Amino acid sequence: LVVDEPRGRRGSGGGGNGGNGAIDGGGAGEPAWSLTTSGQRLARLYHECDLLVVEALEDGLFDGLEPAEVAALASAFTYEERRSGPGGLTVRYPSDRLRRRFLRLQGLHLSLVADEADARLAVTRAPDAGFMSIAHAWAAGGDLSDVLADEQITAGDFVRTAKQLIDLLRQLGLLAPVPATATAARQAAEA
Repeated sequence: LVVDEPRGRRGSGGGGNGGNGAIDGGGAGEPAWSLTTSGQRLARLYHECDLLVVEALEDGLFDGLEPAEVAALASAFTYEERRSGPGGLTVRYPSDRLRRRFLRLQGLHLSLVADEADARLAVTRAPDAGFMSIAHAWAAGGDLSDVLADEQITAGDFVRTAKQLIDLLRQLGLLAPVPATATAARQAAEA
C-alpha cells in the first residue's frame, strides 16, 4: 500500500520511506507523520480508484503520451462495463504503446489489490480498457457520431463515462508530476 510506518518502529531496517509510501514517519523533533509527495497527490485526488491513479502517476504511465493517449489510458479508471455476460465493448487498443501501458497498469492493480487484501481493506476495482478506443478517437477530435458508430454503448453510458473522464483528466492536469503530462491531461480534458 502507500502507507509507511513511523520511523524506528520497523524491524532491523529502521525507518524511511519504502516504495511509493504516502506517509513518512517523523524522527526526533519532527511530527510523528508527514505526507510524502505521492501522499500529497493522493490527498488532492478525488476518484474511486485514487490509489491506483496515484500509483500510475508515480510509475510514469501517463508520461510521454499525447493528449488523446492520456485520455485513452485515463478512461481505464472511469469506464466500467455495466452489462453482465457477452455484449460489452470490444477492447481495441488505439496503439501498441497504449496496450503496453494498460498491461503495466494491470500489473500495478494486481500488486495494489494484493496489498489491500493483506490489509483486509476493500479492493480497488480493476481498470477496464473497454472505452480506450472511444476516448482516444473523441479526444483526437473525431466526430462523435463517427466515434460511436460501431460501438455497443448507450448514449447514457457514454455521457456518464465522458463526464467522469473529463473530471479525472482535469485532476491529472493539476497533479501529474511531469509538466508535459499535466499539460497533455489538460489538453485532453478540453478536447
